[in-house]
Amino acid sequence: MDGAATKLSYLPPTPTNVPAKRLVAGGVPGPGPAFTFYDRIEIGRYTEKRDLPGVLMVNDPTVSSRHCVITQERDGRCYVRDVSRNGTRLDGRRLSPNLKTEISLGQALSIGRDLTLTLDRDPDCDGPDAISGDSAITDTVGMAGLTMVTVLVGDIRNYTQLVQKADSAELQESINRVFDRLEREVESLGGTLKEFQGDAIFAFWECNGDGCHATQACKAALKLKSLARDLAKDRSVWALSDHPLGMDFALATGPVNISGYGGDGALGLSMVGEPVVLAFRIEKFADDTTGSIIVCPITHQLTDGFFKYKNLGFRQAKGFDKPFDLYSLVEAKLGR
Repeated sequence: MDGAATKLSYLPPTPTNVPAKRLVAGGVPGPGPAFTFYDRIEIGRYTEKRDLPGVLMVNDPTVSSRHCVITQERDGRCYVRDVSRNGTRLDGRRLSPNLKTEISLGQALSIGRDLTLTLDRDPDCDGPDAISGDSAITDTVGMAGLTMVTVLVGDIRNYTQLVQKADSAELQESINRVFDRLEREVESLGGTLKEFQGDAIFAFWECNGDGCHATQACKAALKLKSLARDLAKDRSVWALSDHPLGMDFALATGPVNISGYGGDGALGLSMVGEPVVLAFRIEKFADDTTGSIIVCPITHQLTDGFFKYKNLGFRQAKGFDKPFDLYSLVEAKLGR
């Protein structure tokens, strides 16, 4: 925090019938303090009137008054839910707001400007000494600046015709099952699911120091393409045997602004920037001739050494002043 270490305040809760866990803090003065919890722990911005058991208060204006909540089941499995404006990261990956994500021992949450909290077993269940904050901060301060991301969109091909011809209930159930599998794959590949938009999936990979986000997104696109083909053959997932499932994808890289919307109780992610618009526009060029994964020039430039591409030549994307080269992502190069 502008050169000053983050200060924390915590009042340990009363033990319950679930195993004791703790969060070990980094980015604070001295040895990392540990904060014991049982069925739940909430992390939020420090206020003088909110000294409640089981609430870890962080004296950082970029932390929301309710930032994230960790819950623990009776079997010891823990889950984190982000409800913040500026986001919570798990091992560097931004979490989707209001979605429960499992957090395992040894994994670290990044909160605010410099705080990390690593999940650990509590060796003796002794509560830690409280570290007091200084003064209350009343409003969450946005974390200004642009973030480099690679946006991925995936769209069900011929969706309008599907809606007109297929049974609506069966179609919706099939789409839900497909998107559930795609969502799990995105998260396993280090991406963040922003949202589903009707027949489209919208995810992104951001620059976090752990490899090239564009390369990660390209690998994910190839795996999602393969997964979609497998799901199309699985009648327990895609039940519409008379209406084949086809999906097209697009990738666009560039700077965006990311924040939670809905105030301190964030309802979702807001992402503003040219790559978002571009990804949705260039996906419309995908067909059997071009290939099913369309890539913008920047994504291609960052990843050309790792993947094989087909140059589609100059294309005019809707809403953009000038045409530019587009590429079709074919496959990973051998040894990559």
